[in-house]
Amino acid sequence: MLRSRLQYIFTWVALVVLLTGGISLLILSWNKILTNASSPILLILIWISMAASGIFLFMLAVKKAHRLWIDEERSLKEKDVDENSKSVQKQDPSKDKHVMDFAATARKLVRRTPENASLEDAGRGLLKNLARELEIMSGVFYVGKKGKFEATSSYALASSTEPYSFKEGEGLTGQVARNQQIMVLIRLPEEHMEVYSGLGKSKPAYLAIVPLIYKNKTVAVVECSGYRHDPYDIENMFRIYSRDMIEKLAPNLQ
Repeated sequence: MLRSRLQYIFTWVALVVLLTGGISLLILSWNKILTNASSPILLILIWISMAASGIFLFMLAVKKAHRLWIDEERSLKEKDVDENSKSVQKQDPSKDKHVMDFAATARKLVRRTPENASLEDAGRGLLKNLARELEIMSGVFYVGKKGKFEATSSYALASSTEPYSFKEGEGLTGQVARNQQIMVLIRLPEEHMEVYSGLGKSKPAYLAIVPLIYKNKTVAVVECSGYRHDPYDIENMFRIYSRDMIEKLAPNLQ
């Protein structure tokens, strides 16, 4: 801000110097014609001031022209990138899968949960809404009961796969329950479950394991897999969801 203000002031000073110097030269030239007398030192000072002002204005004009040229080149490149990305998305609609307003999605999931819902009811509704909003490939909701976490609802698991129960510290899900930190894996082990459908089977692109924490205690764990959204957005979405969901269900967890 200060630099722009000084540049603005110096520009007007340079213009005033050029105009004053030009007028002074005209007056001195006319005076020399009439009186045949002029001061060489004064003429030199005027020429120096006018030259300095002219150079300053010239460099300012060059700088502005260069900036306009760079902006034009940048806008052309951005236009080319936008056109290329649009053409790629037309060829492969799945490229649009990374775009998600994770905060709005998290609030929508919380808003769709009834006020008087239990953890089990909240889990069933969550998996249905995750399938609708995020198009998850599979999901399991675990509730802590007497030192163990038991699956109370699931979504799109293979018929040969049964949701299991675990204690804190057992397996990845148990580690998340103990550490109380969201885990989103993108490099899944080869033996990780595949999702079966009428069209065949496929592996998910990420696995999210999310603890629900109430009064510094893990009361439930959400585990889901999918492919459509960026894992970073998924993690941020679940971070907001887990916080707001527990605040909403807190009266029912007393």
